[in-house]
Amino acid sequence: RPQRWSPLTCLAPASLSPSGLILLESNDGEVETLVRTNAELRYDGSGPLPLPGTSATAPKAHWNDRDVALSCHVTTHRIVFLDEKDVVGGAIPLPLIESAQAAGGPSFRSPRASYKVELSTHAWGNLTVVFRGGETSSYSQSAKHRDDALAAIHRALKRKAWQDKERQAMKEASRPSRAIASRKVGVDAIMTQNALRHRENANLAESAFGGKNDGRGPKSNARAAASVIKKSKGSNQQELDAFLREATELIKVIHKYSATIERERAESAKGISSGGRGVTSGKDTAKLVGMMENMGMASALSEKQSGSAYHKQLARQLVDFLRQNDKLTKAGGMMTLTDVYCLFNRARGTNMISPEDLIKALDLMKELNLGISKRSFKSGVVVIQDDEFDDEIMAKKLSELAFVTKSLIGGITAMDVCRSLKISALLANEQLLSAEQMGFLCRDSTIEGVRFFPNLFMSGDFSSCSRSQHVT
Repeated sequence: RPQRWSPLTCLAPASLSPSGLILLESNDGEVETLVRTNAELRYDGSGPLPLPGTSATAPKAHWNDRDVALSCHVTTHRIVFLDEKDVVGGAIPLPLIESAQAAGGPSFRSPRASYKVELSTHAWGNLTVVFRGGETSSYSQSAKHRDDALAAIHRALKRKAWQDKERQAMKEASRPSRAIASRKVGVDAIMTQNALRHRENANLAESAFGGKNDGRGPKSNARAAASVIKKSKGSNQQELDAFLREATELIKVIHKYSATIERERAESAKGISSGGRGVTSGKDTAKLVGMMENMGMASALSEKQSGSAYHKQLARQLVDFLRQNDKLTKAGGMMTLTDVYCLFNRARGTNMISPEDLIKALDLMKELNLGISKRSFKSGVVVIQDDEFDDEIMAKKLSELAFVTKSLIGGITAMDVCRSLKISALLANEQLLSAEQMGFLCRDSTIEGVRFFPNLFMSGDFSSCSRSQHVT
């Protein structure tokens, strides 16, 4: 039995990431262009809409003709509505929209009438989107939110980015690498096709950023790219659309390399042998990883695009970023703000965030229940920590590490923990102090520094003291 029957649940389902962000169709070159919060979705027809995946005789919940407190996301392919509280998303594909026009606003009879966008669709009839002014429910912001969303919808409908896939498929079929390689056979055909494909990808990157691969060098290409950017500021929308079409193909190349990296990592984790290619394959994978990190994230909304939901979106993006490839887990479940700030800004490229934005996003993580939150130690060190991280488990691990150390002096230092757990010295010191406060370790401060030993008074087992007598 469905728990909800409303216009939102009757739309095409929208896939979400673990943090609640919309998963874009990267294979089709989909890009998110606008986010506005505190919106309503209404159905203006008579009777309820059919609920997808249910038969006409199946029992349904009570029909509600409107959904409130939604976030409206406009992409190059869809309009997505998301209920963050219930983690439910529905999408309207842009090819199914017949028209979109502004409605509502103040009048003589209704001075504070709501601002709306009326959508005429082929699949769901007439739908109305009402804007309530974002997080603050400001009536003065409602008009701006409505106009921004309508402008983004009209730009997407005019560009018709969903048709680029067919155009790119035809372009891919007519690539010179395919035609030339088809006239050769065996290893020669494979090597020729790979060489031509890499050359075409390089030309694609040059053309996407306004340069030409004519041997003029990086300085000439940089000047060409700067001239394109300068020209696009004063030019019309058509030149920007042409740039986006070329960039879409470039993004496909990036995703292709991403798939190669993931495949190499999966084979390495399973211990699959590659014969004599092991060393070469590892170097190639490391080179690809560095290239991908320098290229940055495929989707990083700015504050202007996200509006009042910017810091919530930023918090969700940050969680997805730390979960990707188990970055936080590999760091021991905890990372300093400095490390997170540098890694995240490097991935965002030129669309960097400020330290204040990072702090505000971290403060929202606990409220959004994303599984990662901010933690402050007594020393004042602030870190990002996985909610499943257990201080007692870490303290026991440090106690065991101090017990089995092979040093003649015995005990462990912060640098020993650094090398063993592969964490920063700052975090290692905080973990040792935390284990000491919990009673698992005790310290020995000398002129050589501070060493930590297992607290034998806690376990009552003093048999290990014989080892220290032999050392003496």
